Amino acid sequence: MNMIVEWVMQIIVFILLGTLVELLLPNNVMKKYVNIVVGLLLLFILAKPILYLFSVDVTSQLERMEQAIFEDEATFEETETLLEKQKKDIQAEQDAYIWNEVKLQLIKEANPTLLEKYSVTIDDISFHLDGSSEDKYDNLETVIVTMQTNGQVDKKKEEKIKPIIIETTPNVKEKNRKETNTRLNMKIEDTLEEIWGLDKGKIHLDWEGGTS
Repeated sequence: MNMIVEWVMQIIVFILLGTLVELLLPNNVMKKYVNIVVGLLLLFILAKPILYLFSVDVTSQLERMEQAIFEDEATFEETETLLEKQKKDIQAEQDAYIWNEVKLQLIKEANPTLLEKYSVTIDDISFHLDGSSEDKYDNLETVIVTMQTNGQVDKKKEEKIKPIIIETTPNVKEKNRKETNTRLNMKIEDTLEEIWGLDKGKIHLDWEGGTS
């Protein structure tokens, strides 16, 4: 911009000087030659921008412009990637907070009834989601409920020495225990289905200590 202003000022000043010289010179042959010289110098000044373009390495300037454009694009892509990552991190934090609030609410709703009916409580809940859909909150696949007993076991019964019983059919006791646990699990699942309003097939029970 400064170069253009300087160029225009040079033209104006030269025209004023040329006019002044023409007025001062008498009408003779010398004046004719002076007018020719002044006219050539004026043309030279007018052509100065064109001469400047020829003096500049156009290829080098184009390469610099291209490099600057590529650098800007790389910076833009890097910024876009960073923003996308930050967006995903924020979304993940929000999802974790929401699911944690849901877990606490479910435990709060279910534990009083479970403790009263079965002497058990929920220790933790985890959620498995169907990743095939974009709406994660409407595609709950499995609710894994970690159960524990209430811990109020009669210590006298624990300390009491159990008599040794020789089982004629050792598998019967284990079978009966598994059947009892299965019936208990089904009852707890029915209760949770009623309290939470979830499909029973989505509720899976895990017991602390490996109890099934």
